[in-house]
Amino acid sequence: MRIFLAWHNTLQNKKRTAAAVAGITFSVLLIFMQLGFLQTARTNSTIVYNYFDFDLAIVSSRFESLDTAWGFDKARLVHVRVVPGVASAAALDYDRVRWGDPKLKGHTSATMMLGYDLTPDFVPQADRAGLASIVRKDTLMLDRFSNPSFGEQRIGREVTLDGHPVALAALFGMGVGFQADGAVMVNLETFQAINGRDPRDETFALVRASPGVAPELLKARLREALPGDVVIFTKPELVSRERDYYVNVKPVGIMFRAGAFVAYCVGAVILYQVLAGEISNRLREMATLKAVGFTPWYIYGVGVQQALLFATMSYVPAFILSLGTFWLVYWASHIPMFMTWSLAGFVALLTLVMTSVSSFLALQKVKRADPADLF
Repeated sequence: MRIFLAWHNTLQNKKRTAAAVAGITFSVLLIFMQLGFLQTARTNSTIVYNYFDFDLAIVSSRFESLDTAWGFDKARLVHVRVVPGVASAAALDYDRVRWGDPKLKGHTSATMMLGYDLTPDFVPQADRAGLASIVRKDTLMLDRFSNPSFGEQRIGREVTLDGHPVALAALFGMGVGFQADGAVMVNLETFQAINGRDPRDETFALVRASPGVAPELLKARLREALPGDVVIFTKPELVSRERDYYVNVKPVGIMFRAGAFVAYCVGAVILYQVLAGEISNRLREMATLKAVGFTPWYIYGVGVQQALLFATMSYVPAFILSLGTFWLVYWASHIPMFMTWSLAGFVALLTLVMTSVSSFLALQKVKRADPADLF
């Protein structure tokens, strides 16, 4: 009976209902988009760490994040390699440079540049063959997922990194995110020639533990063997630290959270206005229900069910539209933006909370539905 009444109240004025559902759908879609970008930012902030296969990472004691990483003395690598339990160690440098094409003067793209000592067992099997192609100075591997603005991914193509001429020798598949439009990998000699910093400085030392040696145990051993100018992280610790910094400190994470909050408020206001209008237009009917013996809780229940109907009719199309929008973002930018069960469930929970708050505020008008007003 209650669902029947709420359903008919909702569909009595189809044009008004359609307009309300469209407005709430747009708000829920905005929430999906903002939280989807935030989720993608969290994932892509650690794309470099996730590409390499390591157990521990050694960084400078002044380390904050990938983009603000300080260097440490490469002599630490010598110390690391003689510690019992270390299977292998590799140097990895990081910088951001500008990709350019001599044939397209004035056109450059932001690029992540990885300087690597070409130790094969730290990169995926599919990309190991390409490492031999960049042993020669002034050659590079280009991430195949780089933005189309990087141009033709042709082996032998001449390009520049910060004005330094290099040749494309191979491709690899790390992926890109919000930090840059693309990524390249070069050997340490080429990295130093382009970057120009002290060749004794390294950004990261990646370490793999010997079989049977727990990363936490090896971390303790390294901590005893190395001086205090470096810090040691397990891979999960480094990933968690980078994600927290990127989302909670850098403006991009704050911006996406603020956008989701604004979209949520807009949806709540629209739903409140719709419900308040519905209740205002039906005060006499509600007073009649009271007069014939229906309790105020029954009337409240009809209002809440009507709010849930609006929320459901808005969430479903918003979810479907967000799937298409996420795919378009991935197709256009190669940024891996995907729907997850956790994201879908969280937005559904937000929609229910929005419904509860809006219906509670709007139903305060029911108290004014006095049966005496009918006479």
